[in-house]
Amino acid sequence: MAPSGPGCRSWCLCPEVPSATFFTALLSLLVSGPRLFLLQPPLAPSGLTLKSEALRNWQVYRLVTYIFVYENPISLLCGAIIIWRFAGNFERTVGTVRHCFFTVIFAIFSAIIFLSFEAVSSLSKLGEVEDARGFTPVAFAMLGVTTVRSRMRRALVFGMVVPSVLVPWLLLGASWLIPQTSFLSNVCGLSIGLAYGLTYCYSIDLSERVALKLDQTFPFSLMRRISVFKYVSGSSAERRAAQSRKLNPVPGSYPTQSCHPHLSPSHPVSQTQHASGQKLASWPSCTPGHMPTLPPYQPASGLCYVQNHFGPNPTSSSVYPASAVS
Repeated sequence: MAPSGPGCRSWCLCPEVPSATFFTALLSLLVSGPRLFLLQPPLAPSGLTLKSEALRNWQVYRLVTYIFVYENPISLLCGAIIIWRFAGNFERTVGTVRHCFFTVIFAIFSAIIFLSFEAVSSLSKLGEVEDARGFTPVAFAMLGVTTVRSRMRRALVFGMVVPSVLVPWLLLGASWLIPQTSFLSNVCGLSIGLAYGLTYCYSIDLSERVALKLDQTFPFSLMRRISVFKYVSGSSAERRAAQSRKLNPVPGSYPTQSCHPHLSPSHPVSQTQHASGQKLASWPSCTPGHMPTLPPYQPASGLCYVQNHFGPNPTSSSVYPASAVS
C-alpha cells in the first residue's frame, strides 16, 4: 500500500540505516561519550586505545576496542559520519553478519600491522607514533575492498570526477584533517582492504551458508526484529531482490504516484483540443519518398488548450492555456 499522510511521507524520506551500522555508532558513543562530555579536561588516556603495551600486558581486547575510542568531540562526529557512510554501504553489500565479521577481522589485522610498524619505529628511533583509535582504519579497509571489486571506473569526489582507484588515496589524504587520528593506522587499514580485495582470501571469509545460520542466532535474531533499522540478510539472492525492488518500485508505492489516478491505455497521454472542443486532424500517413503536408492550423479563438495526463477535459485545473502564434 502506498504511504499516506505527511507523517508517513516524512518517515519514508529518512535515510535507511542498517542495523550493525547503527549499533557500531551507538557503541562508539557509549564508550567515548562519557569521557568527552562528563569528565573535565585534561582527560587521562583511555585504557581501550591501541598501544604497544597491549600485547606485552596481554590486553588483547585492545585489538578491537580501539575502533570505538575517540578523544575529541569533533573526531567523534567525524567517526559517526564515516561509520554511516562507509560501514553502511559495506553492510548493504555483504549483509549484517558478514559486516560484523569483517569489522572484527579488519580491526585485528590493522592493529597487528600497526603494532609491527610501531615496534620498528621505536627500535629505529624514528619518533613516537600516535596511538590508534577510531573507526577510520576499518572504514579504509572496507573502502579498499569495495574499490578493488567494484565495476565502476570513475567516481565523484569533492565535486570532481576521478578514477575510482584514486578515491581511497584522496580520502586518505583528507583523513589528516580529522583531529587525533593516527595516519599510520589508516594506511594499515587501507593496505589490508586492498590486499584482501586483490587476493580474494576465501580462507578468512565467511560463507553464505554460515551467514544464514548466524542470521537465526542471537544477537542477529534480535537485530532482525527491530523494524526501525534495516537488517541485511546473509543471502545474496535476498539482497539482490531487495535491490531490484528498490530500483524498480511497485506502482503506487510513492506519494507522487498515488496522488493521481492511473490512466487506461486507451486514454491518450497528451491531446490537443480547440476551445470549441473540436479535435485536430489525425497525423497524415507517411509513404517512402513522400513528404506529407500538415493541415493548416486555424484556431477557433486566440487561445488553444493543451491537455496533459493529469486531467480529462479542458475545464480541469491541469489544462493550461498556450498563446496562439499568428
